[in-house]
Parts: sequence; C-alpha cells; structure tokens
Amino acid sequence: MTDEVWRGTLNQILYLTDYYRELSDEDAAEMAGRMIEYDFFRSGPAAYREAIGHALGASVLLGENAIEIRHDEPRVKEFLGKVATALDARQPWPAPRYRALGVQEWQTFGHAKAIAKADWSTTRMGDYLRSLFDTVPVGDASLPVLVFQIGSGQTLAFLGSADPKVHTVTLYQRDPGDPARTIADFCEQTGFDPAELTPLAA
Repeated sequence: MTDEVWRGTLNQILYLTDYYRELSDEDAAEMAGRMIEYDFFRSGPAAYREAIGHALGASVLLGENAIEIRHDEPRVKEFLGKVATALDARQPWPAPRYRALGVQEWQTFGHAKAIAKADWSTTRMGDYLRSLFDTVPVGDASLPVLVFQIGSGQTLAFLGSADPKVHTVTLYQRDPGDPARTIADFCEQTGFDPAELTPLAA
C-alpha cells in the first residue's frame, strides 16, 4: 500500500473520528465492527487494518494530506491503536452479509432484470443498508443507484427515480437465477421485511 493509498484510506477513518467525543475503547470497538460489516467502510477490514498499521508507523500522522478533525494527533494515534487491537481480536473476520460496491459496477448490469419494487425513498433505503446512493446516466436522465453484493454471492442494485418526489426504488438482479430465490436471499441477508417488496412479473 503506497503512502498516497494508505493516507487516502486513513482519511475515511479520520472523517468518522469527529463523530466520537471520547475516542474510547467502546468507540474503537464500534468502529472496528463497522469496518468488519462494511458499514461506511466499503474497502473492508483488511484494507483499513493495513492503513492503520502504516499510520501507526508514520512519523507524522496528521500531515498536509489529512482532513481536518477535532482531535489532536496523540489522541488519534492512541485511538487507531485501539481500533487495530479490536480488529485483531475479531479475526478471522466473517464474510459480510452484504456490502456496497462502487457505482462503476452498474456498467455490468446491461442484461440485469428488474425483480421487485419497494415504496421507499433512496434516503430511507440507503440508511437501512448503511450505504449511499450514487448517480448514473440512464438514457437522458441521471438516476440514483446503489450497487451491492449479498452473502449468497448475488450482485444486486437498487435504482431510484430522477424525480425526487417519487419514493420508489426498483431492485435489479444482475446474475442468472430465480428472482424469487434472490428476493428471499436479499431479505435473509439484510433483514429486510419481504412484505415491503413487491415482486415484478418476469
């Protein structure tokens, strides 16, 4: 991991430190858990553990390439050590039940099938899946999309409307397989209520 890469990865961690007042052991355990669950931390625990290792060995942690945060360098360095300890204690890290993928993965949905709809806004769905929707060009419009993978291996996406007043998202299945099984797997892996999804006719 190059200096540029680990510092960029570290900035994701630093950003969230501002949400923790104490930077306590409990805060470190919570952040480590979020890394393991790919909650905000899309790159996964291994990447963040490696970045923390580089950070702890650096002579200057909060250099010119670091984002501005409320905590000083000694406290942040101590906190990163706690996060590293919490991550190490939970190895081997389990495979996530689901994790968000980069928006560029939408390019692989050329033959995807719309399999269900939910009367949820993109904000509500993003909050539930602990991820942020991005935007992609679809025809003449720019639509909100969230691409993710569930523990069964299926790569799925929720696509919203260009009209922010429309609070409906459509679930797309990229890979071959029974849509009903995919919907069931999605609900099982994410805890989503099946009653909130309306299957679409093939």
